[in-house]
Amino acid sequence: MNPGDRGVTTVTDRVTAKIARQAAAEATLPAGGHVLKSAATTRGSRVDVTVEVDLPVSAPADTGRMVHIHDHLTSRTRHLTGLAIAPAHLRIRTLGPLTASPQPDIPHQLPVTIRRPWSSRRTAATGAATAVAVLSALTLWTVLHEHLPGTAAPPWAQVRQWMTVSGGWSLLRPAAWASAAAGAWLILLALTPGHRRLLPLGCPRPVQAVISRRHAAHLVRAAVTEVPGLRVGKVRFTRRTVTVRAEAVYGTPHDIRTTATAAIERTLRSMTLHRTPKVRLVLRPTQDPPTASTRRTAQEDKDA
Repeated sequence: MNPGDRGVTTVTDRVTAKIARQAAAEATLPAGGHVLKSAATTRGSRVDVTVEVDLPVSAPADTGRMVHIHDHLTSRTRHLTGLAIAPAHLRIRTLGPLTASPQPDIPHQLPVTIRRPWSSRRTAATGAATAVAVLSALTLWTVLHEHLPGTAAPPWAQVRQWMTVSGGWSLLRPAAWASAAAGAWLILLALTPGHRRLLPLGCPRPVQAVISRRHAAHLVRAAVTEVPGLRVGKVRFTRRTVTVRAEAVYGTPHDIRTTATAAIERTLRSMTLHRTPKVRLVLRPTQDPPTASTRRTAQEDKDA
């Protein structure tokens, strides 16, 4: 039979998304998580697959398990659909509690890539493309008016007349400054990666993993909560510093500080960040309510 007469099998984006969802579920269920939703978009001869999952709170720090889930998602979807899968995007949307389900043994791999992802910046790219398109259209209009008889005149004459009559020349300086600021801003966006709220994690090639500062703070909070005698307040996670505010309910403050600092540093090491932030633990003693009430009553009697 002629190969051209055999027909073509087309896998729609909806079917590809369902297959990717099932492939991700095969790897996330043993780890104690589940798949939230999936999406697939065909771009030429390749397919972009995005899967959002819900994993236990310690899963983002386990880069080896993340690589396993990503590789299983990519290979399984490619095998079932026969399509060329672009680098799949695995998003951890929510962090659930730890589960006691058995987890498969993943061989430990040394992290070899820790780099920050670059933002696509669609808004800035769209604005720049629109401005270039408008200027190109006006330039083409001017050229056609000069070389093609019958073409209407571009609006340059009306603009020049308006600026001469109404004193609009005073607007040229602010417009020039605004254009220069917009150009400098676009250059800055082109030279910087963006995604300041995301932190890169160390993963073997070619996988690239990131975690948001919010979820990183959740990991730190989960680790500090396990410290006995400590009541965790606010956790603030930045690229340079991790600040934990807590109260010492019982125990020696020195021992609590040492144990909590060790737990935070252990969690940071498990993330394999490019730059390990400094740990700042603000520990204050808890005031006993009965003692505070007694002191308040004695002070009121003294004042009376």
